[in-house]
Amino acid sequence: MKPMDHRLGQRVNVALPVQLRFQDRPSQSGVAVNVGRGGMFIETLACDHEHGNGCVDIQLAIEMPDGGQIIRLSAFVVHRRGSGLGLMFRELDASTWQPIGNLLSQLD
Repeated sequence: MKPMDHRLGQRVNVALPVQLRFQDRPSQSGVAVNVGRGGMFIETLACDHEHGNGCVDIQLAIEMPDGGQIIRLSAFVVHRRGSGLGLMFRELDASTWQPIGNLLSQLD
């Protein structure tokens, strides 16, 4: 039987550079490989178990036709798979969601 998918909407495949910051640890780089309304999956070397399943701060660089934008998000680590982390966004407000939504609508 296939596990249930609890995502808040579809994910879109992307390749966006990100910086991850776990509490009391240096920043780690990664690449967001998919993103959706509720979260994202990031390929990174920072996916070892010493980080626990806590919170992570994410800095995401989005390039748009009218220029680039840096977005800061907060998320929970909900799972690890291979060399990546599945993240669920925390408290995503409209001003933070708008540039991500715009990007997703262009890629969809």
